[in-house]
Amino acid sequence: MGSAVQDAIDEALSRGEVGVQVAAYHHGELVLDVHAGETATNGRAVDSDTVFWVASAGKVSTATVLHVQAEKGLVDYDQPIASVWPEFGARGKARFTVQDALTHQVGLADLPADATPELLGDWDWVVDRLARSAPSDEPARRTTYHARTWGYVVGEIARRVDPEMRSFEDLVREEVHEPLGVSGVWHRLPDGVGERTAVMRGAILVGEPMTFTVTEDHEINTAAYQDRIDPSGAWVTAREGARLWAAYAQGGELDGTRLLPATRVQGFLDPRACAFAAGTIVGRRAVIGAGGLMVGGAVPARGDVLGFGGDRVLWHPGAGGALGFADLDAELAVMICHNEFFDERHHEQHPFAPLVRAVYTDVLG
Repeated sequence: MGSAVQDAIDEALSRGEVGVQVAAYHHGELVLDVHAGETATNGRAVDSDTVFWVASAGKVSTATVLHVQAEKGLVDYDQPIASVWPEFGARGKARFTVQDALTHQVGLADLPADATPELLGDWDWVVDRLARSAPSDEPARRTTYHARTWGYVVGEIARRVDPEMRSFEDLVREEVHEPLGVSGVWHRLPDGVGERTAVMRGAILVGEPMTFTVTEDHEINTAAYQDRIDPSGAWVTAREGARLWAAYAQGGELDGTRLLPATRVQGFLDPRACAFAAGTIVGRRAVIGAGGLMVGGAVPARGDVLGFGGDRVLWHPGAGGALGFADLDAELAVMICHNEFFDERHHEQHPFAPLVRAVYTDVLG
């Protein structure tokens, strides 16, 4: 198993990728864990334990912890955020619900204007500033994709309803990662893991709404950045990221541990109730679902542009090209990590669509 995937990885390396990891779970079992290339130009060889920053492809972890809290009856999607986080109701935000937070509709797409790299590592400072901020009054802007603020809002809601008021990191680890046996997904790198990280580089965004290029000496590649909490992104290995998605591919259960009921997972396949597109920062392939994940089955010509083979697919892209997904019909979960960023919005198909199709070929035949 793995010939089509290996060919697709080789093709990706030939067009400029530096290092690639691909892992897949099928029926709850790890069936692919393939890697190639280098952690940096003239760097170490990528292996299964190499850690990649996957940006928003890590949002699945944060979304899941809130869904677990909802399943426990600690929070309801339709209740106002201010009912569990009173400060959030300031400046016209009392009407926003937990569902609005999950689906990027609270009008807080931008980080606080006075945020500094150091302050972004201070959870209490960020959530306080967001709670005291006014939402956008422009409908399209209010419902655009909340790239970096989403995790703080969703994560703080999950914390506020937790009887123990655990930290975000403890909550995610104890309620999601440990029950599923996931050990290689982090919103802040622990000690000793930094030496395993790939060096990230390349153009994450080109054109609207900004151009953002990462160089090998960029902040993202520093120990200081890796030590900063990022609830809207994550550091992962493909093997462990795919394991997290495998719980969704199995309808909320993995290895005998049921994290979520299948009916709840099924509801995440519904697109959010919103007349506006997700915005230019994520592009036309981003169809935000009711559970905060993207709905792959709602993407036109998804097999061509994303490579997905089924109608019932949950997924999430990461800025720069990483992606993870769960095909509920095929019970297939996949994570693709890499370290040569590209802006996939400008391609007719996602550059990793051939790799996704190769996974279907090797795993499903």
